[in-house]
Amino acid sequence: MRVKAVVDELYADKLGSYVLTIPSRNEQLGEVIYTGRNIIYHTNENGIDLSIKSFKVPPLFNRIAYTYFRKSKARRSYEYAVELMKLGIDTPAPVAYVETYRHGLLHRSYYVCLMLVGAHDIRHWEQRPDSSKIEEGTAQVMARLHAAGVFHRDFTPGNILYDKDYRFYLIDINRMSLSGVSYKKMLENFNGINEDNAAVRRLALCYASITGIADADHFADEMAASAARWWEHRHRHNFRKFRIKVMKEKLLKFFGR
Repeated sequence: MRVKAVVDELYADKLGSYVLTIPSRNEQLGEVIYTGRNIIYHTNENGIDLSIKSFKVPPLFNRIAYTYFRKSKARRSYEYAVELMKLGIDTPAPVAYVETYRHGLLHRSYYVCLMLVGAHDIRHWEQRPDSSKIEEGTAQVMARLHAAGVFHRDFTPGNILYDKDYRFYLIDINRMSLSGVSYKKMLENFNGINEDNAAVRRLALCYASITGIADADHFADEMAASAARWWEHRHRHNFRKFRIKVMKEKLLKFFGR
């Protein structure tokens, strides 16, 4: 197995040796704090709290693509983090990325960054006593992204964190575009941010105030209406998927008698 590792020069002395051992630890990388398509670990090395995102082994076609034509998700996460910090947009400080190769093709990859201990995501912010601060901070992040021409494709409540000082950070950044933000893309960022229509409208008003949009009320109404349509479509889609799943289970049970 071939291993490629890139470590930020700020952390090379303290963490360089550790980073090289990540693939050989057989996913024993610390406390599991998230599991899904990928796994996120929290560990402390040399007094530094780290978050390690372990990306699953891609399907064969994607392994070929990531080896020869596209950058791996870990590498993109690292490089986008560097770019965001240059633009003055906060994200957990990038430490390293690691890629492993088997039979000449990408196998596993890992992204390492500083851990934001005690940070919270913005899910259901409308139910919190500090909702107005969260809306203002989120709107500022959106405005900075869009002004810099950055489109975050996974701009969802779980991927926006804030600390006790209401400093906001973006995570899960491997799917971004730096080629500008159209009106349609701006709508996409508003659509999935909150299911509560009133919360989306307040967020849009904050965004309009920050960016200088003339007719703030009209803009807020438009963002809220678009988000409402998006959530309605999502619920219909999820219901269809659920019905198909139930039908398949019934058929398997029937023919498995």
